[in-house]
Amino acid sequence: MDFFVNELSLHGQFKNVSEFRQAIREVMGCRERITRYKRRIFVSRCIVDREVLQGGKTFRKTVPETGNKDFVRLVMIWIDRDGPFIEDNRISDPGEYLSLPGHNDEVVTDAGIGEAAFRQFRGSDTSLVSFAPSNYNYTPIEVCWHHNDSDVKSCDLLNFWEAQKLENHLQTRQSPPSSWQDMIVQLPSRFPNLTFLNNLDKHLVGEPFDVCIVERVFVLLDVLNQLKVSFDNQGERTRNGEELLDNYFRRQNALFSDASDQEKNDPNLRSRMIFSDSDSPQLECFWHGKIRHREYRIHFTYPITSNQPLYIAYIGPKLTKK
Repeated sequence: MDFFVNELSLHGQFKNVSEFRQAIREVMGCRERITRYKRRIFVSRCIVDREVLQGGKTFRKTVPETGNKDFVRLVMIWIDRDGPFIEDNRISDPGEYLSLPGHNDEVVTDAGIGEAAFRQFRGSDTSLVSFAPSNYNYTPIEVCWHHNDSDVKSCDLLNFWEAQKLENHLQTRQSPPSSWQDMIVQLPSRFPNLTFLNNLDKHLVGEPFDVCIVERVFVLLDVLNQLKVSFDNQGERTRNGEELLDNYFRRQNALFSDASDQEKNDPNLRSRMIFSDSDSPQLECFWHGKIRHREYRIHFTYPITSNQPLYIAYIGPKLTKK
């Protein structure tokens, strides 16, 4: 898994050096964790020219004012010498372009967001690191890939701007499985707040193992795992729970959604989304998490409440293909 610094999240938003100091220290904290987990974090050489202070002062001119000399040296060595730099490792196709539908279709082909998206479209697992506060403090970030006027695909990039949340995410990504069975065996320990049906493996029989799908499964299950415990003592959803729902359930083209009325009213399709095993009753699991790579799905019970198990009933290819 590779990370990319979202230099677009520097857009002259900081009122003073003190605010920027806090933001750059948080990003450096993210970089330290990424490096410790033996992952890479790419940065654009253009970041030095991004405006950071209101009034137009750039990154390069502001960093020296942010703290002690050792910290300033660490930052400047990273963005001037060590990288790794996006410009030295591009795989994007200059004949195509990417845009952000949530930002007036801003073209991001040459930015960190664009390169991260290109790599994800080609099967790599990529995420972003953004500065905060900024116009990019939400996750996931949808990116559209324009092949031509009529062929547009989209992907979702996880985005981090808090070092501790990134640390929590990285902890779930250790010791990647080498088979579907390995993945299933790891699920209860990785996601202890979820309840997994015993026969999950039967849906993956004959399916070629794909580590990219495994990584996306873990991302989606981590959201559900957090949601299951995002309740207060009165059973009301916490602020963190509402943010997760906003980011992953309520957005246009969200990663989690309900089956359509057409699918529910079709007896054949409806029956495919009802599950059981020897230890559970029949479960209607119309809600699902979406993995665009090879069109995989995770079906689960919904609504999510504080006092009922959250069952994960299915992981496998999309069930409602006709």
